[in-house]
Parts: sequence; C-alpha cells; structure tokens
Amino acid sequence: MVRIADINDLEQLTELFTELHRHHVEIKPETFIMPEREWFSWRLSEILGDSGQTVLVHDSGGINAYAVVRIINVNAEEKRPRRVCYIDCFAVSESCRRRGIGTTLFGAVKAFGSENGCTSVQLGVTASNTGAVRFYEKMGLAPRTIQMEERI
Repeated sequence: MVRIADINDLEQLTELFTELHRHHVEIKPETFIMPEREWFSWRLSEILGDSGQTVLVHDSGGINAYAVVRIINVNAEEKRPRRVCYIDCFAVSESCRRRGIGTTLFGAVKAFGSENGCTSVQLGVTASNTGAVRFYEKMGLAPRTIQMEERI
C-alpha cells in the first residue's frame, strides 16, 4: 500500500534515507560524504514539515520504499505554463528490490502528479547510478536535458 508519510514514520524513513545516501557515497565519493546519523533524521523532519513537499511511502507492514515529491509551477514568460511533479528522492530498500515495489511507488507518484494537474514527472539521477537509470527508463522516463562535467 502507498500512502502519505507522517512524523510517525521518521525512524523507518531515516533508515532508508541513510541506506540510499550510503549508496551515493559508494558510487560517487568525489561528490558525496556520509554525514552523522542525526542529520538524516533532522533533514527528514524538515521535509515532513514542509507543506511544499510530500513524502509517499510503500508500506507493507513496514516502510520499504519512499519518494519525496514536490509540485512545481512553470510560469516563465518564454515557456508554456505547466505543472511538473518533481521527484527529489526515490528509494527502495536494497533488501526489497526486484519485487515490484518501486514500480508500484512510481505509479503512485504519477497518480499524485496527475491528481495535482501535472503534465509530467521529472527527476535528476547520477549517470553512474546505472541501476536507477535503467529503472527510470523502464518506468518510461527519457533524458530531457543532459548536465555534463569535466573534473579538473
């Protein structure tokens, strides 16, 4: 079942957030560092208290996946007005992958966006996170812009 998270979910979300960030540190150590555990709990408390962000969780007797989403209104003079459902964070517990949980959660994100008048779902993903890139492609996402880098 997918539902909106609340402050009672903080401990389980902190575990998942820590696991996800540890993965980012492993695949891109030149960018990511591992903060103290308290930071994860503090950051999630901040997100849960922000009315501009929504945390969706997959709960099957315990939270095993979550997505942090926000609705963005694009109203620039040179662009067509639209609403975008932007995924700031998407994680499935490593022990629960390849069971359809991510697909279910992603479907709920799309439904949430649609219910809020969005015309697309967008996110950013580190190119070296090949498993995530494959998953998002499987969900129907395609590159919209490409950010490039040369380390000097």
